[in-house]
Amino acid sequence: MTAGDIARALRARRSGRGWMARCPAHQDRTPSLSITEGRDSRPLVHCHSGCSQADVIGSLRSMGLWPEHEPGREYT
Repeated sequence: MTAGDIARALRARRSGRGWMARCPAHQDRTPSLSITEGRDSRPLVHCHSGCSQADVIGSLRSMGLWPEHEPGREYT
């Protein structure tokens, strides 16, 4: 799963080098979740409304949008 895949699934809009989407971890009225791609091509997410990374990733996992584990890669 890439940052672009997550962005498309969340109907995110382009913002700089990444995307902004409504955060799936809380009732978001306006986009507060930034989605970017790390140097090693892993997706990076950050909720600007204050949701913890664990909550955001948990919500994305429950939607099938965050990998459980890939050999050779660590996901939080």
